[in-house]
Amino acid sequence: MRVIFAFLRIAFHDAAIYRIDFWARLLSTFIMMYASYSLWAILYRQNPDAFGLDLARMTTYGVLGMLLIPILEAATIAQYYVADQVREGKLELDLMKPLDFLLHMLYRSAGEFFVQLLLFGLPGIIFAYLFLGFRPPASWQAGLGFAISLALGFLIFFGVSLLMGMLAVLTLAIGSYNWAYWSLVRFTSGQFVPLWILPPALAAVVAVLPFKSIYFVPMSIYIGAQQDSLGRALLSQASWVAGLFVLGRLAWAYIQRRVVVQGG
Repeated sequence: MRVIFAFLRIAFHDAAIYRIDFWARLLSTFIMMYASYSLWAILYRQNPDAFGLDLARMTTYGVLGMLLIPILEAATIAQYYVADQVREGKLELDLMKPLDFLLHMLYRSAGEFFVQLLLFGLPGIIFAYLFLGFRPPASWQAGLGFAISLALGFLIFFGVSLLMGMLAVLTLAIGSYNWAYWSLVRFTSGQFVPLWILPPALAAVVAVLPFKSIYFVPMSIYIGAQQDSLGRALLSQASWVAGLFVLGRLAWAYIQRRVVVQGG
């Protein structure tokens, strides 16, 4: 826990130093939340029965999706850290450190996650309740399930991002496929559009990917619209966490054997 608290202090320190960046990001989060709320309100006026939920729950889903962006994307620190280390020829320094690299990345990301949860989550919730008709969880079970599911979603996002960063060891840069990766995450995670409105064939493909567990599962639990029981939804997420952890271990073991230092 002391390591996580150390990274918490670093994240707070960065936010305090780059204040203009923080306020700009917070303002953009508010704007995206309002835009999502307005979009779903307009769509419901056109066809109230098209989405399978009442307007209040649907706008809550949309607003929550925008609010979670800066919070969950703390999990992507590992992706860019590994890619930068490879590009700058510094990955050998991580191999030499007397610490578990995967846990180092997890602690760094977890510290950022808790800071973003406080700096963006708290003011975002207040803004949403005051101006966007944001609803509380569907029940206390939904609230507790959402908290657990959000933590599991963060761990899944971390696992996928870490594997993406490790690909830089083979490709030397991630820019060539990073755009495609992020497009896939945005579309299949249910961040913008709930997955139950997708065509059945496409929904079947999305169901076998891990990305829906990042946004869609926690958000659908929050509004009481999850497609599986709460226990099954959380068990599915936990299975992805375990599988990605094993893949991360195997990938890092391979890197330790095959890494070639680039740069000066």
